[in-house]
Amino acid sequence: MRRRTALTVVSAAIGGAVVPLSFAATPAAAEGRRGPQSPTARWDFDERAGTVTREAVSGSADPISYVFTDARYKPDSDPVRRRGVHGRALYFDGYSTAVTADGPGELDPAGGLTVDAWIAPYAYEHGIDGKPQALVNQHNPDAKTGFLLGLRRFGQIVFQLGFGTDLIEVKGATDQPAAKGRWTHVAATYDPTARQLRLYRDGRPIGTATTPDTAPQLAAGEPLLIGRHNRPTLLNGEFHANMYMGLMDSLVIRPGTLDDATAQQEHAERLAALPGHRAPRPDTTLDRTRFDGDRHRPQFHMLPPWHWMNEPHAPVYFKGKYHIFYQHDPLGPYWGQIHWGHAVSTDMVHWRDMPIALAPTADSVGPDGCWSGSAYVDGDRGPVLFFTGGDDRLPYRQRTGMAVSSYQTDRDTDLPTWTMKSQPVTEAPAKLPAGPGTAWAENFRDPFVWEEDGVWYQLTGSGIVDYNGTQVTKKYGGTALVHTARRPEGPWTYRGPLHHNDLAAVPEPGEVWELPVLLPLPGPTGRRTGKHILLVSPWWEAFNPNAVKHTYYWIGTFDKDTCRFVPDHEKPREFDFGEHFTGPSGFVTPDGRSVLFSITQDRRSEQQHAQSGWAHNAGMPVSVSLRPDGALGVEPIAEAARLRGKQLARIRQTTIKDANRRLADVSGDMLDIEAVIDPRDATTITLTVRASADGSEQTLLSYDTTEHRFAIDRSRSSLDPDVRKGVHGGTVERDGGQLKLRVLLDRSMLEAYVNGTNSLTSRVYPTRKDATGLRLTSEGGTAQVVSLDVWRMNGAYDTTVAPAAYDPPRPTDVDALPNHDFATGDLTGWTVVSGTTFSDANITTRTDWGWGGPFYQAETHADPAGHHLWGFNPDAGGDEATGVLRSTTVVLGGDGVVDLLVSGGNDPDRLYAAVVRAGDGKVLAKETGRGAEQYRRVVFDLAAHIGEQIYVEVVDKAAGGWGHINIDDVNVPVRRT
Repeated sequence: MRRRTALTVVSAAIGGAVVPLSFAATPAAAEGRRGPQSPTARWDFDERAGTVTREAVSGSADPISYVFTDARYKPDSDPVRRRGVHGRALYFDGYSTAVTADGPGELDPAGGLTVDAWIAPYAYEHGIDGKPQALVNQHNPDAKTGFLLGLRRFGQIVFQLGFGTDLIEVKGATDQPAAKGRWTHVAATYDPTARQLRLYRDGRPIGTATTPDTAPQLAAGEPLLIGRHNRPTLLNGEFHANMYMGLMDSLVIRPGTLDDATAQQEHAERLAALPGHRAPRPDTTLDRTRFDGDRHRPQFHMLPPWHWMNEPHAPVYFKGKYHIFYQHDPLGPYWGQIHWGHAVSTDMVHWRDMPIALAPTADSVGPDGCWSGSAYVDGDRGPVLFFTGGDDRLPYRQRTGMAVSSYQTDRDTDLPTWTMKSQPVTEAPAKLPAGPGTAWAENFRDPFVWEEDGVWYQLTGSGIVDYNGTQVTKKYGGTALVHTARRPEGPWTYRGPLHHNDLAAVPEPGEVWELPVLLPLPGPTGRRTGKHILLVSPWWEAFNPNAVKHTYYWIGTFDKDTCRFVPDHEKPREFDFGEHFTGPSGFVTPDGRSVLFSITQDRRSEQQHAQSGWAHNAGMPVSVSLRPDGALGVEPIAEAARLRGKQLARIRQTTIKDANRRLADVSGDMLDIEAVIDPRDATTITLTVRASADGSEQTLLSYDTTEHRFAIDRSRSSLDPDVRKGVHGGTVERDGGQLKLRVLLDRSMLEAYVNGTNSLTSRVYPTRKDATGLRLTSEGGTAQVVSLDVWRMNGAYDTTVAPAAYDPPRPTDVDALPNHDFATGDLTGWTVVSGTTFSDANITTRTDWGWGGPFYQAETHADPAGHHLWGFNPDAGGDEATGVLRSTTVVLGGDGVVDLLVSGGNDPDRLYAAVVRAGDGKVLAKETGRGAEQYRRVVFDLAAHIGEQIYVEVVDKAAGGWGHINIDDVNVPVRRT
């Protein structure tokens, strides 16, 4: 039996000294005023397991929504629970965890209302759409009814109460937030006699607001939600914003009014009942075991413990440890609320998670985001961080700032604590001269900083434009702006553009350079060559199909006196052939190597990110050098070999056939493969990885000896139609006549290094458990295996690597709906019932919608072009056009599960795709588009209707903005007749 600490109700008449604060004293209690009464609802969150939490007054079991209670890519698991103030506490993950309850019980707010809870936030939301993060709410903001207790930006505590005519909000003092990483008791009360809302933090008043002279109204028709807003903003058609992240314990709703004395007394009694008379330290750390068994989540690559990351940056070595930071949204696997995550290592391959290094704060250079930057050691005070500060109040929104660690005080070489300086380092004023034009002030970010011979250099990514005072009139190309200083704090002197691309002649590097990196290039023996490599990530203002896919570089000379880079070749070269290696950052190691970190984009849809709970990971760090022939040398850092475990194969001087015989028992999804092949007279050498026994899933790495081309073919890498596929590659010369190949496989990660000169980074997402096989083949002749070694790889973190979990395959012994994926390129098999919005012209293979992208339509082996139905046709009325489209009528068979891709406007009554029973026209299931063009897969379990005649109907009765619906890959199991 769990021990529960009863809530003590204290009379409002109890006295006690009140520490004076800057708020007006609460009016003296009127005679007959009722203090807080027994709760009408209370959640203690004491459960140790399961998917419900018990409301103690009614005894009801309230469901907890959580992404992994019905997991898509891993075994199911319960919501996260930790030690609380009393017993257990529930961990809200910021995007999926929420409790749904019927209401606050028998509560009449006219006589007063008090809501309180213990919370320990992990991260604050940006305040999307001006809405708070909801701790608990049952309100209708449109009707101005109900209540909400929550947090605004930077942890400011707020309480809202509706009176029908007004929704009144009381805000806590900005310097009295619910602090991250500690337990805070928050309480809100409505005092009808004083006509006042009051907020308390740890028993002390922090805010008041005046209410109307009318009784508040509850929003009885709304569910009571804990951890989720009643009217959340939908992000990217998938994520609910305005959700809480952190621990919560002892949530109580009770009638009656809390006054200052009672609040202080109650809090004192709460603490007195705790061991040591204080709240325990909450454990809000993010446990990686949450993802155990995820079949796609890498295990020996650096990635955050939870949620979203973009480029790793600011690698730095200090006192025997390597530090890496990364763009991070701690609240969910989506872009937003940008923080700096932090990890530490002794070898760049084994990592430990550290606390978040930088977070947006109100009084900093980056209240609206801490964007990418770099690090460099400033003597004994240790590394200093340079970052892009986002501030939407500024005309150009971006500038660079600096942060320092607490190393000089605590001597902790893990560098767990960082403080941002309040003043910016550099800014981009209007009309900053930059060669043929001026710097594009709205794009001024990603500082790359180093010190050399007593001079500090700073490169900042930007573009060069002509500007007429109101708009850009011409774009010249991207650039990196140079500033220099004698100390990190400055003052910094502008020195002009380092280099730029002529957009008309060399468009590949884009209109703006992001993440510029300039590193010295050592020779094969590690000695300096006098050459540098300049790397950039291209950025375009409008949608571009090459965005976030490439990294380009030049080899050349850096002139320190003029601060200019002189390239050896005008046309930039693509660093990686796989369209996944982006966001470079780099540094020079203590032994003189120039090492690059990168982000490996996972190319998954927003829905897949939501279902998996994480997005993106870092690539393996690579060493770059200058080869004797002047080419760039690229190879994984030598430390990667420290991750090797058991050697599974060691093959020497044999034929391809014999090598395959010895590879028959070798398999895995976490492997290090090294091969040296003598092609002899073969025209093609292929290493097949992640292959199933029947070949239905396989990924091919091939070298064409005639074309000197190395490529990856992912057309059969996955049976999942929602997985990106395709063929990518580039030219690679042979090394002394041989093909030298290094391949790192890490679940969905694939990195190939060819002949020490080129890399190819990609992603593969097999669905089958047996898609782990290896084999070699040659065509056009007989090749010789000089050597082939395969090792199983260990994880990069302390936790044990969990085996990947796979779902059983869908039944395949059923017929399909005719032209279910529009592979014919027209509406064959479909009938236009009415209207003009649907026609053959709506069937397209476009991967983007012109002003954004991508659609992420289905990609199957039968339809590699990716045909889909786009409901928006500008030649047929666009969003104003309406109509109804209907499939062939079939008999539902198989398991009765229908799935399809849907996107477009969000209007479930007028804009939807539906499964309809043919006999009576009854809609059995339907889904709308959620106001996003990117497809999401919906699943209808219609097992109860197996044997009935059905058809799929696409309905567009909506006009105006978003008045269209899109569908693809409609999978209906059809009974054979």
